[in-house]
Amino acid sequence: MRYDPFGFAALMGGVFFQLRGRDPVAGGYMLSSAVIQLVTGVGLIWARSSLDLPVIETKMGVKLALDLLIAVTALVGMRNKQQWAFYAVGTLTAAAAVVAVAWT
Repeated sequence: MRYDPFGFAALMGGVFFQLRGRDPVAGGYMLSSAVIQLVTGVGLIWARSSLDLPVIETKMGVKLALDLLIAVTALVGMRNKQQWAFYAVGTLTAAAAVVAVAWT
């Protein structure tokens, strides 16, 4: 099963870009990228199931839970401007990519 790279690339690209600065904080780009990752993940599940292709429900459930957690953490970090949320979003995004790619 392929992993959707659009939300991941936007999130991790933003994380690496902000790590160059002094005080990285979660911004609006993280929230919109997390929503894109969540929507495309749901769309991928819907498309595969409508075409009668195999879907690993447990894997996709874990992936969607991580995507939802990323979106909520990005929202909280964007509103409170705290660094823990920035690092949490980066870590959760990497974890979601590992789940998507390594879980067979």
